Amino acid sequence: MLEREHQLSVIFDTIADVTFVLSVEDDGRYRFVFANKAFERTTGVPAEKVAGSYVDEVIPEPSLSLVLTKYQQAVATLERVVWEEVSDYPTGRVTGEVSVTPVCDETGRCRQLVGVVHDLTKEKQVEEALRLSNERFAYALKATTDAIYDWNIAGDTIFWGEGFEELFGHQLAQNPVPFSQWADYVHLEDNSRVVASLHRAVFKTTDSFLEEEYRYQRADGSWAFVVDRGYMVRDAEGRAVRMIGAMQDITPRKQAEERQRLLTEKLFQQNADLQQFAYIISHNLRAPLANALGFSDLLSRIDKHSEVFDQSVQKLRISLEQLDQVLVDVNDILTLRDEQHDYRPEPVPVAAVCQQALLELEGALRASGGQFISTIPETLRLPGSKAYFHSIFHNLISNAIKYRSDERSLLMDVSAVVGPKADVVITCRDNGLGFDQEKVGDEIFRLYRRFHGGKAGRGIGLYLVKAHMEAMGGQISVRSEVNKGTEFILYFRSRADENLPD
Repeated sequence: MLEREHQLSVIFDTIADVTFVLSVEDDGRYRFVFANKAFERTTGVPAEKVAGSYVDEVIPEPSLSLVLTKYQQAVATLERVVWEEVSDYPTGRVTGEVSVTPVCDETGRCRQLVGVVHDLTKEKQVEEALRLSNERFAYALKATTDAIYDWNIAGDTIFWGEGFEELFGHQLAQNPVPFSQWADYVHLEDNSRVVASLHRAVFKTTDSFLEEEYRYQRADGSWAFVVDRGYMVRDAEGRAVRMIGAMQDITPRKQAEERQRLLTEKLFQQNADLQQFAYIISHNLRAPLANALGFSDLLSRIDKHSEVFDQSVQKLRISLEQLDQVLVDVNDILTLRDEQHDYRPEPVPVAAVCQQALLELEGALRASGGQFISTIPETLRLPGSKAYFHSIFHNLISNAIKYRSDERSLLMDVSAVVGPKADVVITCRDNGLGFDQEKVGDEIFRLYRRFHGGKAGRGIGLYLVKAHMEAMGGQISVRSEVNKGTEFILYFRSRADENLPD
């Protein structure tokens, strides 16, 4: 029996879990009969001091009250009782899963309790550290406005943090979601570039970081400019297995950059206008003014009844009329600039406005023997100003009539094409005199620039056309060939309708 007890003691001492035996005293107290070496390693209490001691001499409060209740439950039910216990011992705070099993005598009375404690301290410490880490991560997610994601490359799924729904408005029915769901919301013009760059970085390089800017669609259909920064986690062979990243909405920054760009363009245009006005003053204004001053001085020195006097008066009148016309032009330009400040776009029926401008010039067109063809769809409506469109068509049609060729009948056609991206291109063609585009260059839309001698004109019409186009957010270009004709291309962006009032 002694040998058997020795063998059992050796076995118990090699067990990692704490093992102990309690005798159930008649007075309801519990005394340690045996405790293995693991008891000492776990609690710091020597095993020789445990054996023979009562439970209340070894186990401290507040754990003592709990274990006594559990012991009483096991004695009363004669069933194994399991619970989790946290106690402070010399070794520190110990967390364990405790179980006690009653051992009965031949009469069925519980005489001993065999206890086993599985030490959970390290596991609980890891769990607590993980809980704190997850808590910090959760608070970090709440604190940031970015959309945090975790892309499982092998599974081709993306797990989104809370910022995704708040930032873009998409409600996640499940999380993670397929990778393709993210790609579906990347702007069509950016999609191939961004997805190709992502796959190249993941599968064809050993890079760890990736950064891209692109447009991402919100739930309401609007577009957000985002900067996407990702870090790739690679295995020992260098294969990317995960990508952790964040999408940041930089729309306000992009809008500020666009406003800055527009302001720069506006300042550039204002500087160009100042140069134009300087040209007016130095050429168109100064010449008739100098002539008028010369004739007025001459009139004061010659006979009022002479033929020279009458000729001088006539030339003075012509100079004053030229001066008046320049002032009218300047007033028109300044008025146009003032109108642009108060410009509010409206849906304009382009075909109807074109026909109205043609109606006003129908007499001149008929007298020239010319023909006008318009294939602008009646349903086409563009955001802009009806007055601006009218001025554009009036100037282009009148120029075609004025600069027609004597070698053939005038033919002018106007067409409109809606592109695949909903951009609209209006083309105005004629078979008139044309001009040397290489020689003219950018001068075509400059104020008081004229390219056909012997034809009456002020050189302001095309300047106004370009000003009207830019005021409505459009662009204009021209193609021309001498004695073959001229083609004006009016381009309107698809997103110009965002400026329409609700």
